[in-house]
Amino acid sequence: MVKLWVLALIGGALYFLWKDRAAPPLASQIEAEETIARTNVEVRIGTIQKMTLHGYVVGYGNVEPAPATVDHAAADARITVDWPAVVSDVRCIEGEHVEKGQTLFYVGRAYLPGGANGSSGGAVTSPIAGTIVSLDIHLGEVALPTKAAVEVVDLDQLVVAVGIPAWQAAAISAGQRATVEIPADPVRGSTLKFDSSVARVDPGADPKTNLVSVDITIPPNQGARPGQFARVSIIGREEPDCLVVPADAIVRDALDRPFIGIVSDDRKQAILKPVVPGLREGDWVQVTADGIAADQTIVVGGAYGLQYRTDINVLNP
Repeated sequence: MVKLWVLALIGGALYFLWKDRAAPPLASQIEAEETIARTNVEVRIGTIQKMTLHGYVVGYGNVEPAPATVDHAAADARITVDWPAVVSDVRCIEGEHVEKGQTLFYVGRAYLPGGANGSSGGAVTSPIAGTIVSLDIHLGEVALPTKAAVEVVDLDQLVVAVGIPAWQAAAISAGQRATVEIPADPVRGSTLKFDSSVARVDPGADPKTNLVSVDITIPPNQGARPGQFARVSIIGREEPDCLVVPADAIVRDALDRPFIGIVSDDRKQAILKPVVPGLREGDWVQVTADGIAADQTIVVGGAYGLQYRTDINVLNP
């Protein structure tokens, strides 16, 4: 029993020692004692800003021809023959722009299974206006109904098809603003980036991946090509006229509580102010707290060296 009491006393003493070291004194306690850190921390200062921040839903996908909608037909067409037939003439090449109804190739008489006579053949035309992106037939070859002979794509009607997790897709709807980034290629030499909008959100999710298919419109003449990889940022949330500070201006104590350093009017001291971080966009973070306002001077560099109330040396004007 004596040993147990001794162990209990030692354990209690260690706990209180740990507690005193792990939890820093409350701000009110430090202020009551008028404790000031005389370390003269070198800092850079700035001000609290007011701006509009956006929350983004990010997805990755590929450039594809736009699917058919109520307003327009599909942006691609894969042309096949009805029955096996010999190609008697080819009137198009890859990369060529063709008009709707333009002849692409000719086939001879088709032969049905069992030797029966089929179609007498003739011209095969394009059902849409667009660019030949694939040509898989040659003069004298047999065109098969199971294989696309020609693929035509309207390059002015492209989308980026991305997969968005279902829980994020709930905040996305047609018409929302988005930004598309297509990585640089050797020809262009720089990343292709442009503003766009959400064209369509699939009402269902893939049961295997829990991803929802979302199409982002690609405006005409952007130089995008079908099959290219793209990164899409969709604006899912907007906070207008909120108070923001640089991310480096926020510091955390031993209990992971966030603070910013409020600079005194004479710029000789900084006092840590607890805040609640919110939306982040780039290097700016939304903050809320009682007693803060736009244009208030704060520490934006060197804040990690601050205690509750600290003497400072301002490096920048």
